[in-house]
Amino acid sequence: MARDLIPKGYVTTSAGQMHFRRLGGVGPNVILLHWLPLSSRMYQHIMPKLAARGFDVIAFDLLGYGRSDPRPNQWSMAGWAEIVWEGALALGVSRASVLGGHTGSCVATELALSYPDFVSDVVLDGCPFLTPDLKAVFQGMAKAPRPVLQSDNSHEQLAFKTVATTFAHYIPGFVLDQANLEALWPAMIDYLETDFVSSAPISGAYDLDLRLPLITKPLLLLSAQTDTLASSFPRACELVPHARSHMFTGDHPIHFTQRADEYVAPLLDILGKT
Repeated sequence: MARDLIPKGYVTTSAGQMHFRRLGGVGPNVILLHWLPLSSRMYQHIMPKLAARGFDVIAFDLLGYGRSDPRPNQWSMAGWAEIVWEGALALGVSRASVLGGHTGSCVATELALSYPDFVSDVVLDGCPFLTPDLKAVFQGMAKAPRPVLQSDNSHEQLAFKTVATTFAHYIPGFVLDQANLEALWPAMIDYLETDFVSSAPISGAYDLDLRLPLITKPLLLLSAQTDTLASSFPRACELVPHARSHMFTGDHPIHFTQRADEYVAPLLDILGKT
């Protein structure tokens, strides 16, 4: 994987310091909110494409992820949205398009609903609608123990196996080879930065299907044919009939640097247009 040379910094919020990447500097603002347990690093191949098209692009690490400070123990999607809003204002941004992926879609939704004068338009890349059973499982993950030494030394491979499993979850049929091995190393850094604290209980307490229909801003819904959340795409489109939609062919292009232009193409029809 190419070195990440995008300028980085920290902004102080009421809940701690938040790390960000920023590229462009002029033009309409676009805020990118990452999938979990990844970080803003996942957008490093997307940001130059948007900046080259005249956008000022900011990708935040949500509190508890990447290089941002840990989040408070009692937390919510609305809490993340508030801190992103605080961070953006501190960076001189008064209005922005907001793109969120997977759990980041929930944060983007809350940002649009809580700060309507701040958000101009919204892109939701994967909408996580949880069944009651899955909600219960997620809420129970708050009690997951921290890793401990194992007699078979399996703790030595924990980070690698967890990240490989995450890639297999996001890319069905994922096979580890020399080429995609390079993508696992930075993802391992992101995983270890979480300090093994899961945000699954926050997802388990959130009802995107109730909040999504309340969005009145211009909205673009994205998914990919093999994406884990592809099955929720028709429901998302049904809940927000005014939204535009786009389904990528095959695996999700966000995971492949060579498909960056394909990912950016549908965004250009909505970002910064209002």
